[in-house]
Amino acid sequence: MILKYELKKVFSKRINRFLIMIVFAIAIVLGVFAATSVRYVSPEGEVQDSLFSGRKLAADKNRWAGEVTTDVIQQIVDRNRELSAANGGDIPDTIYGQEAQSYQDIVFSVSKMIQSEDDESYDIQAILWTDSDTIRSVYDIYRGNLEQCAERYGTTPEKVSFLQEQYDRIEMPVTYKATESWDTMILYVTTFAIILALVSGFFSAGIFAEEFRYRTDAIFFSSRYGRNKAVKGKMLAALIASSVIYWGGMCVLSLVGFFFMGVSGAGTAFQVNYPYSIYHVSYAGMYGIALLAGYVASLLATGVSMLAAAKSKAMAVAVCIPFILFCVSPFLGRALPFTTFFSLTPDQLVNVMNCARTPYIYQVGGTVFRQVPFVMWFYLVIALILVPVTYHQYRRTGMKRR
Repeated sequence: MILKYELKKVFSKRINRFLIMIVFAIAIVLGVFAATSVRYVSPEGEVQDSLFSGRKLAADKNRWAGEVTTDVIQQIVDRNRELSAANGGDIPDTIYGQEAQSYQDIVFSVSKMIQSEDDESYDIQAILWTDSDTIRSVYDIYRGNLEQCAERYGTTPEKVSFLQEQYDRIEMPVTYKATESWDTMILYVTTFAIILALVSGFFSAGIFAEEFRYRTDAIFFSSRYGRNKAVKGKMLAALIASSVIYWGGMCVLSLVGFFFMGVSGAGTAFQVNYPYSIYHVSYAGMYGIALLAGYVASLLATGVSMLAAAKSKAMAVAVCIPFILFCVSPFLGRALPFTTFFSLTPDQLVNVMNCARTPYIYQVGGTVFRQVPFVMWFYLVIALILVPVTYHQYRRTGMKRR
């Protein structure tokens, strides 16, 4: 009954209802923006960014779906040279839409493979200017670059061994299928996760600060269950509300985005577009990781807001903390020279795509671990620890009041 009453209070407030409406409206808008952010060139040379451009682009690129063997690479390079020579070195939009557009992903991916991960003279079309011998040796060059990458990021023997094990698991030749919708949606999910974390913090802060704001705390804490069941009811209401808002918002965003763009490339390995990544998952798997990381961020925002509201009795203070964690921290990380520290701060939960591109690893004793799983588990544990801490803090506040 207490939980039901607290949830009713949360969802009956006008400001909260308005926020929920705003959240779902943002989800729809972001889903539409994601769909229209995909650029497609028609066979007539017309640049399109309509709602279904993603589907059209995926259908065009999937002409090359399958294993990217050296024969396939040679075929693409030869055809691109023919098109370039026939058009004076510059491929017009009509030819681009008819042929060149379809193999651009493969060109970019293979170009990354044959260049060092931190090459300052990086060329996204490097494979187009290479000779046949280089093309035949693409995967040998790629393996050599992976070894160099392991040496570069492996500052200890344990780290080098760990990276080599991860890179040995990459299947070659890679198997390609267009991943435009997943690439786009992961970026929008991480952006939306920041908004949802802030909203969760606002809801939680309101639940715990309202008794002090309306000066009903004396009545609340002097009631029969004021310092135990009622406090638990508030905490559960905050966790349930933030969960409902988060997963509801993400479901709407996902449904809208994938409805327009399709789900081509769900099973494509993440390394197809990011060859030096140490995360052996499909694009659908990476999307799931981004969703879970965002949920952990939402739970963390809920936890810190509950504790801050219980301790400070002020909603403004509680609302500011999630903003500092997820919005201010990234700017501090760029400005201050503490790279390792800021690579493990809570804002990395809503930066999964960038984290997964680079082989960030850490070592404690003889144990080596990757960045993304660590921040997810670490901050999930922190969020869970904050629950009993908040409970005791709020009860103590009530005892002091009495």
